[in-house]
Amino acid sequence: MSAAETTICISVLCIYVLRATTTPRATGRLAYAIEPYLEILPLGETQTKPIGSSIILTCNPKVEDTKLISDIQWLDPQNRVIESLKLVVIPIESNPGQSEPSMYTELHQDNSLSLFFKRLQEEQAGKYMCKATYANSISLNKTVTIDTIVAITWDNAPTNQFPILGEDFPIQCKVRATPSPSVDWLYNGELIKTNEHYIIDTYALKIKNVQESDDGIYTCRASVLTTGELKERPIRVEVHVRPTIEEQPGTVNIIEGEDASVRCIARGKPPPQFTWVKSLTKQNLSNTDRFGVDADTGVLTITNVNRNDAGEYECRATNAAGYADTNIRVNVIVKPKIMEFLNSSVVQDHQAYIICKAFGRPPPQVTFRKHTSEKEYAEGVQLDDDRITLTNAADDMNGETVGTLTIQEALRSDDGLYECVSKNAGGEARRNGHLTVEFPPSFASMPNKTFFSWEEKPVNISCIAESIPNATIHWTMHGDQKIDNDPMIKQVGNGPLSTLTIVPRDRRYYATYKCVATNIHGKRERNIELREGFRPKEVAQAKMAEITATTIRFDLAPPPTDPELPVRTIAVQYKLDRQTWTEAKNKTWSVGSLYVLEGLEPNTPYEFRFAARNEVGQGNWGALYSETTPGRSFPNEPKIVTSPAEYEQSMFGHQYEIMWVVPADNGMPIDMYQIKYCQIKRVSGEWETQENTCRMVEIRTQERTRHWLKDLNSDTFYKVELKAHNAIGFSKPGSAKFKTARAIDTTVVHHQGPLISSAAIIGIVIAVLIIFIIVIDVICCCAHKTGIIYYVCERSRRKPVDEEDAKLGSLYGWRFPLPYCDQKMANVAGVTAIQDSGSGKNTIRLVKHTAIDEKEPLKEEKKITPIIDTGLRRETSITFDGKRSVSKTGFVGKDSAV
Repeated sequence: MSAAETTICISVLCIYVLRATTTPRATGRLAYAIEPYLEILPLGETQTKPIGSSIILTCNPKVEDTKLISDIQWLDPQNRVIESLKLVVIPIESNPGQSEPSMYTELHQDNSLSLFFKRLQEEQAGKYMCKATYANSISLNKTVTIDTIVAITWDNAPTNQFPILGEDFPIQCKVRATPSPSVDWLYNGELIKTNEHYIIDTYALKIKNVQESDDGIYTCRASVLTTGELKERPIRVEVHVRPTIEEQPGTVNIIEGEDASVRCIARGKPPPQFTWVKSLTKQNLSNTDRFGVDADTGVLTITNVNRNDAGEYECRATNAAGYADTNIRVNVIVKPKIMEFLNSSVVQDHQAYIICKAFGRPPPQVTFRKHTSEKEYAEGVQLDDDRITLTNAADDMNGETVGTLTIQEALRSDDGLYECVSKNAGGEARRNGHLTVEFPPSFASMPNKTFFSWEEKPVNISCIAESIPNATIHWTMHGDQKIDNDPMIKQVGNGPLSTLTIVPRDRRYYATYKCVATNIHGKRERNIELREGFRPKEVAQAKMAEITATTIRFDLAPPPTDPELPVRTIAVQYKLDRQTWTEAKNKTWSVGSLYVLEGLEPNTPYEFRFAARNEVGQGNWGALYSETTPGRSFPNEPKIVTSPAEYEQSMFGHQYEIMWVVPADNGMPIDMYQIKYCQIKRVSGEWETQENTCRMVEIRTQERTRHWLKDLNSDTFYKVELKAHNAIGFSKPGSAKFKTARAIDTTVVHHQGPLISSAAIIGIVIAVLIIFIIVIDVICCCAHKTGIIYYVCERSRRKPVDEEDAKLGSLYGWRFPLPYCDQKMANVAGVTAIQDSGSGKNTIRLVKHTAIDEKEPLKEEKKITPIIDTGLRRETSITFDGKRSVSKTGFVGKDSAV
């Protein structure tokens, strides 16, 4: 037979044998292809599991038909049937925290039975058996052994541990496992070995003489070699430092009546918390009225400090590493109070004492200040007045100070109001007191020794006597003649002010009266003269000083009078020579003024007479004078206001202000001024005018008295002549010289007339309004797509496109851009469109940027579409191939899909 035939025969034989094994035996029992058995998953005779873990063991029947399996069960090591979850009853009262049993079974649809351990316990270790019955006749069973191991467990290994600086400290790491684990330590990833600083114990790593550098993360690493289990426990070690209190001031001063704070500063790790205790009473001040403690900052606050708050206080700073305390002495400063400051008096030229008593803690310093001076007196003898000495006597026990200001040989100027000033560290107190310096009568405030009366006019003669105490006054006349019984003399007041009212009926009352003032310190007398007053005599002389057609100025000599009754005014009467004096006009001048008469008629004879007046009255008319005014003529020479020097120095280089006094017009009003100014230079000591530089200015007004000459040469001499003009002609010129400044000045604009006309103002306002409207329209165009400019833009876009322009590659929007339209020129990825009209045709060429300020022709086709954001859009595209351009334009509706 061939090999192929042999293979076919063997295959047929195998199929026959296999069928033969599935045929029932003649004995009545089934013939099986395989022997039935039970399989426990996971496979393995022994299952080693850590306690506390959840596991499942599944008993899986390996039979022809699993439906023939019955009575499948799991038995525990004591051969007790393990019930399914449905049959397990858990007494709530016996185990209220347990909702499920620790071990139960669960039957599956394929008749496999699983054994569940929710949390494997060490006592659950042992041999477990799964048994079942197959086809009601064959008993099957399978066993598995469960060995429990204890996984690595951290019994005492806190993740945060806090050694204290300078002490030995064991980092705790107690670990448990079955089999027993081995432990090693790492710090910053490096293995720690036992040395002078570290000692590795069974359950700890001991650090000797802990330093702050020992801060960090330590790793406790546990491993079980037989199981290969490995666990790491990171432990953060933070070195704590016991509190230390910084050096505090031994004594702290606080002020009575105010709020105060006392600070205690301490350092430690972690930051310490603070408490305060009053040493005498041992009272914790954290929750006490008027006291407050900030436990974080160590500040003790005291509200409304009183004297009883003085004493010793203990500050304690505490943290997890320990505590530190210190004692601080608190002194309560009592603000000064002035207990006594009495007014005092002294007789002039005697010694005066000003005493002020003050209280405070510490005893205050006392000084004084006179109200007429800002400066306080210094301790000891005063440098500016050695008559005055200040002393202080302090009583530390009672907190009192007595300040004494001693004044030797007191003067009247020492009299007045004094201020006592009391100071200590808590503040100051002030109180006013008065020193009275008594002195005999004085007439220092009576400058007037002479009084006048006339024509039996009553007169009051007053006498003021200054004294302390007040003086008593009585009067006599003609030496020691009493006036008590004279009906023409009446005394009002007996001091310190006394007045005699006298009616001089005859000349015997014009006499010398004596005022006699008396007080306890002395007696003083003062003579007062009553004299008869007389009117001035006639004016001795009157001369004409200056005359024009309408004015006359006189030189007058007032008559001699008593110096205490001087001439105050001079009157003039003037009339035409044909008039009587009753028809005359009057004018009055103050003595010493310009005696000028104005408003006279030209070419007219006048008569004048004069009289002087003093307090008594007006004297007789005298000094008769006649004068005829000249006829009307041109004005007098105007006087230019200038300095008395040879020439005036201008402050400016290119301008000069000329000022003048209005001259007499001589009967005809001035209607204009003429100003002529020329450059001059000195030749052989004489001034020579350069005629070719002369300029003329006319000012047609009679009110102006100044004018700016402009456009002058700097550092140049000028001569200016001024003429006044009326209907008759020009006056003689007034002249002056000036020199402009050397430096170039900034031109000063001087207003000679109206700065701007009304029409110009209206034009400016209209222009501003137009600009404002344009700005508003631009904003509306850009922001809201509305307005006149936007409308114009829209109209320009809707015009037909010239086909010739399209052929040349031109776009109206680029050739004639409207400034505020919404059209945007395309700029394609570094490509710029440039208008070229050098050849006479409007063309556009595109260039791409190669570098800063460098351009080269575009070698590739680009399509650019200007964007026009309107309802009906015209989209224009241009294609460039480097030689020519083709433009295509189409209109697209707002809702078009194109």
